[in-house]
Amino acid sequence: MSKGVISFDISKNEKFQLSENYKMLHRKIKMNWKVEQNDGELTKEKLARVNIFVIAGPQDKFTEDEFIVLKEFIENGGKVMTLLGEGGENDYNTNVNFFLEEYGMYINSDTVVRPHYYKNFHPKECVIGGGVVCESMWRDLIKQDIEIVDYEFSDEKHRIHFQYPYGATLNVTDPANILMTTGPVVYPFNRPLVGYYHNNNNDSNGKILAIGSGYIWHDKYLTDKTNDAILEYFLNLLSNDSIRFTHLDFNDVEINDTKVFTDIAFLSDLPRPCLVDSIGSETPSDFRQMFDMTLFSLSNRLLKEVIDTYRQLNVKYEPLKIIKPQFEISLPPLQLATFPPIFSEPPAPPLELYNLDEVCSSSRSQLTQMTGKCLSSIQAKDPRKPINAKELENYIKECARITGIYPGDGRGLEMTAREILNVIAVNICNFKPYLDE
Repeated sequence: MSKGVISFDISKNEKFQLSENYKMLHRKIKMNWKVEQNDGELTKEKLARVNIFVIAGPQDKFTEDEFIVLKEFIENGGKVMTLLGEGGENDYNTNVNFFLEEYGMYINSDTVVRPHYYKNFHPKECVIGGGVVCESMWRDLIKQDIEIVDYEFSDEKHRIHFQYPYGATLNVTDPANILMTTGPVVYPFNRPLVGYYHNNNNDSNGKILAIGSGYIWHDKYLTDKTNDAILEYFLNLLSNDSIRFTHLDFNDVEINDTKVFTDIAFLSDLPRPCLVDSIGSETPSDFRQMFDMTLFSLSNRLLKEVIDTYRQLNVKYEPLKIIKPQFEISLPPLQLATFPPIFSEPPAPPLELYNLDEVCSSSRSQLTQMTGKCLSSIQAKDPRKPINAKELENYIKECARITGIYPGDGRGLEMTAREILNVIAVNICNFKPYLDE
């Protein structure tokens, strides 16, 4: 059975690519799928053999012709998975919502945050509980080998916790359905995270899956068993046309309306003309007159009223005395909580890269060992056959290398065996007169 084809688009400068931060995702899916990448303009011919087309964090805009190609791809039974991130189209400088809006989905320009620490330190690295709202989906996930958080006071779907880092919310309307939400823990409450569209009007079975976070399949977060199980479920959902949801799967979905809050950070940088307006049109020469210093001043102007209150209550007035503190245990001296960096030492080179006999043995030992190998090779052969001249030449060259018998012109590695024997003979002849003397 041939493998299906998953194509990842990289033509729009996608933020999430197989070669950068989807390496673990690539290793997982290439066992059951044929993985390809599209680096050019979308055409019908390129998508004709593709089963699932993935758009992971595009940072450039699609053309109108490319959206027409994607629409025809869906009508002909194709499957599209779209992922973005926090900030939506504003931060990614793309127009993918133009395509998703036609199918009832829209990725917002907001951010999902968790107000308190749980597993991850950054508030945008959200761990969401109770976010899987599609009944068929969470019943399938709870049977998998995932980490289950058991709360006695909650139902089964709140036992599933998954990672949703640096993501945005969605607006999902008919004909699309909601598979996952932010739940009751993270901000904003009960807002869609994953939208799903299935073309039920004909037999094409075209499907679209829109996810507000591309980091959900990032190498750092795919190690989470629940995220891994969600990935397998989504791939099975897109590839298996027999999976169909009913209206009962979405009966218990609780969705809150979108609430827009004032940009407090922006307003805090604006000038505050209220102080000037409160004193009239003319600004006094002394700027301190623009402020009510009595609100934060220290004075004894109310001392008389306080003393009179003591008298009215028949309470003896006594000035306060300074109580000398007594410390049972002296405080240790303060030290900066800094630690010098620890640099790892470079590892030693592996011993298998060294010829220990060549480094540690003497020249005489190496010659003895080389001669023994050569004699063993000669004795092992048929004595009626002549000696192999190539082996003898290699033996002479190796002995010359060990003893260093090379001329001073630097051409020793290029010398033949005859030239080496000639050098040895010349040296013997030149050495003989010294013996006669």
